[in-house]
Amino acid sequence: MKNNKGFVLVETIVTAVFVLGLFSFLITNILPLIGDFERMMDYDSIESKYDAHLIRKMILKDSNSCRIENLITLSSREYYEFEGTDLCLYLSNVNYCQKLLSSDFLDVKKIVLTKYDVSSLKNKSDSFERALSEYIDYMPKYNNTSATHASQYFYKRRLIVYFNDGRITNVELLLDGDVSAVCGGATC
Repeated sequence: MKNNKGFVLVETIVTAVFVLGLFSFLITNILPLIGDFERMMDYDSIESKYDAHLIRKMILKDSNSCRIENLITLSSREYYEFEGTDLCLYLSNVNYCQKLLSSDFLDVKKIVLTKYDVSSLKNKSDSFERALSEYIDYMPKYNNTSATHASQYFYKRRLIVYFNDGRITNVELLLDGDVSAVCGGATC
């Protein structure tokens, strides 16, 4: 009987160590995946894509304005970053823009206007706040070879929209046109 008690004790310890090892494996490998999934639930949701599309439509409707055309061309800049309703200063319909981006409607925290290919923006993602930086790192590069339709457009830009509720998304800002676009009869 003494030998059986020792065997049961060793058997219990081995089983406990096995179960403890299994639980530690699950905790260290599964919980981070759940956390990543919960964080990515705020990335590119249908609602945020629709909201970003409204912003895109507002900008493209105003694209005949020299102010917005000069902004969209990004002449020598890699990206523009707008807090809240700062983008509205470049649009002709400022009141509509401020109402659309306000906390009463879309509740936009930040808008980043960048080039279509975001690979160079990924190198600068540390200059943004943490959530936006993680989203930029999460995004594919969107180079022009991956989207052949983008090569036929004049403005090949991307809007990254960060909402106050934590949602983040991006949309293409493509305007069909000629490089020699004119604004009010004068070349921009």
